[in-house]
Amino acid sequence: MTEREIEKYAKAIDKLVVENKVVRVSLPSMSGCGGALDGYYLNKSLVLVQAVFSGELGFFSQRIYVQHDQFLKLIYREHFAEWEKYYEKYPAEKYELDSAKMTYTDTVYSISLTTSTLFRKSASQTIISRKPNQKLIDRMVNCGKSMKLELQEVIAQVDSLKYIKELPYSCEDAICGDQLYWEAIKLRDNGIELLIDKLDDSTLTSANVVLFGGNYTVADIAYSALTEIIHDIPTFELLGVPFDKPGCGYCAYWNHVRKSDANRQKFKEAVRAWYHQNKRQLVWVESNNFATCDCGGKHPNGGHYKINKR
Repeated sequence: MTEREIEKYAKAIDKLVVENKVVRVSLPSMSGCGGALDGYYLNKSLVLVQAVFSGELGFFSQRIYVQHDQFLKLIYREHFAEWEKYYEKYPAEKYELDSAKMTYTDTVYSISLTTSTLFRKSASQTIISRKPNQKLIDRMVNCGKSMKLELQEVIAQVDSLKYIKELPYSCEDAICGDQLYWEAIKLRDNGIELLIDKLDDSTLTSANVVLFGGNYTVADIAYSALTEIIHDIPTFELLGVPFDKPGCGYCAYWNHVRKSDANRQKFKEAVRAWYHQNKRQLVWVESNNFATCDCGGKHPNGGHYKINKR
């Protein structure tokens, strides 16, 4: 690709991120080389890696645009405190540290991996060098590869829902249900968008639906996990059908989603829209309340998200 084509692609991906048209996957722990890590996927393919490692005063960040598993553009930013300048002006033996008086360097490296690598080093939005720093490029590419693998581990956890044989139903002291189910739930907000993306997956599992009969699909398990992470999702409002209060109750869900793949797809889009509309109002609540089963004891997740209604 030419530099112009790469720039056009990067802008298109940025637009999709802003419009919530990609699936965000986050690493629950810190990346080994990148810090706090997010990956963005379009049609199951990685299109953007974003990582930030923050210190007490300063940070470095990486942004990697990907197409067909190939890195196209790398952006590396260093925003560091100028300690030497600070202590020259405010010697430690005379002054207490005042972060408000600290100055910072702000250096951005933009690298387009065309036929010939295009390298730009900028400070204060002014290009100060075009000479490629191969050591930096190699380090970023290698870190990018490592971060891809780390993100794939999170995806594998959600993909493992298809192997679940039993969902929790009623437990008194110990947690019941397949451990794979609880592991997906323990991803918390790091896996929410992945679970939503599974809501049209009609692959049947061997897990039996207690009382209502039949077997769970991957989509059904994903939604169950989602409602255990976020309590009080308005299921029937998003389905567009009423809860069958005088009749069989929750069977209205099963009858609707089993009727057609189109119903599942419509439900998926409704849940996705609801989540993006409300995600900034979600707060974490420490509790041992279970949403999807009649279970006692300590909750494996230690709590759940709920909408903070002001």
